[in-house]
Amino acid sequence: MSPKYARSDRTILVVDDDRSVVEVLHKTLSKHGYEVLQAATSEPAIAAIREDRAPVDLLIVDGVMPNVSGPELADILLFVRPEMKVLFITGLDGLAIDLAFGQHCEYVQKPFTMRSLIAKVGEMLGEAIASPEAQISGDLK
Repeated sequence: MSPKYARSDRTILVVDDDRSVVEVLHKTLSKHGYEVLQAATSEPAIAAIREDRAPVDLLIVDGVMPNVSGPELADILLFVRPEMKVLFITGLDGLAIDLAFGQHCEYVQKPFTMRSLIAKVGEMLGEAIASPEAQISGDLK
């Protein structure tokens, strides 16, 4: 980890059926000091939540996935970890994801920049970006 970034004691679970998205988010979030758990489908995500005794502070989940949608998975995981915050990454607009989740929710619409994602994560976890001037590169489409 670069000395530019502070270490966070926060854990984030990233779930997306696109492995490249999971890898990019894992790399970026880890670089910013977060502990990152990752899953490509609902089964390993549920297992990670049940097996990991440490708190998972934030779920970052794709809004549209095969078999179990992001909102459905979020509902399942929130049953086990009700204190966990949820951030959807999706091509859907805000109203569509709110309706799918059944309540207002936080989301970042695809395509997004890593800078906007890190800013949203920091906002949701009540943390400032450790180094606003640091290079946060890459876009996710």
